[in-house]
Amino acid sequence: MKKQFAAALGGAALIAGLALAPQTASAEKLSMATPWGGGPLLEMMAKGFAKRVAFNSNNELTVEVFPGGTLGKALKVTDTVRKGVAQIGHNWAGYDWGIDRTGVLFGGFAGSPASEIFLLWYIKGGGNQLLMDWRTEKFNVASVVCGAVTREIFLHSHKKVQSLADFKGMKIRTSGAWAEIAQTLGASTVILAGAEVYPALERKVVDAIEWGTPSMNKAGGFYKAAKYIIVPGLHQPAAHQDCPVNMKTWEGLSSRNKQIILDAGNATAVDSVLTLMHDDAPVFEEFMAGSNIIIDVDQEFKDAAAKATAEWAAKQAASNKWFSKVWDHQQAYVKLFANAHRYR
Repeated sequence: MKKQFAAALGGAALIAGLALAPQTASAEKLSMATPWGGGPLLEMMAKGFAKRVAFNSNNELTVEVFPGGTLGKALKVTDTVRKGVAQIGHNWAGYDWGIDRTGVLFGGFAGSPASEIFLLWYIKGGGNQLLMDWRTEKFNVASVVCGAVTREIFLHSHKKVQSLADFKGMKIRTSGAWAEIAQTLGASTVILAGAEVYPALERKVVDAIEWGTPSMNKAGGFYKAAKYIIVPGLHQPAAHQDCPVNMKTWEGLSSRNKQIILDAGNATAVDSVLTLMHDDAPVFEEFMAGSNIIIDVDQEFKDAAAKATAEWAAKQAASNKWFSKVWDHQQAYVKLFANAHRYR
């Protein structure tokens, strides 16, 4: 009798304990495809985003980050996500410009706002919603901004580039809109995935490459492969990364987890800008004190690049409704700050 009573008491205690134990939702794990072979885009932005998602969801939603080429072609991240090979990606929308040139407006190109205004447009000015609407309509994926880059170095080059005449005839690695705009200025262009950029520069397959900001390029080692560093970044005043999410996956997420992804994306973008600004200045001082030769392009080159960029954008807007819509929206937002210098 005592044994039976003890067993019954133990069973009751177990049931009571289960009833009182905190109930948590089953964890959901998302695989993330990226184009990045390494460096800040992978380590700081993609993995930083993943850490924020895990922390803010108390590990109920986690993201496993894979380097470029692991889950699909490095420059086809959106397609990899759309097909469900990966549930989420970390990408630069400009890589999808072959499907829709509007991608360069979200990713950043020669005519984009400066990084501060660009980031404000995304988080406060309606850019995130436009990105979501565009990605949904054109690619059947959801998406949020999840990374940001400040003005880049123009070129790491084997040749001195100061004037437009110097630029003509060069073979450069680039991507997005600049691949076409640079051609109107006399250069030939090659589009390469991240892992292929350093070998192409080192082996002189190309005369010059553009990639990122000073600290990003230091991590890539480009300053070791080419003598000249050309500034400023005419081709990229700022850039942003977005995180496309498989539509079935997105629709299956709770409202809370969707908000966690959005918040993690915004936080990663803000942190990226602040971190790069903090890191870039001392790295550029290192470049100036090192063995590289720093070249500032002349005003004629700057003016020619600005003119070619405006003409390219006008041409795209004339034949692409999405491009026109986003371009007009961005330009209107930029105009809000036309007189901001007076109080700032």
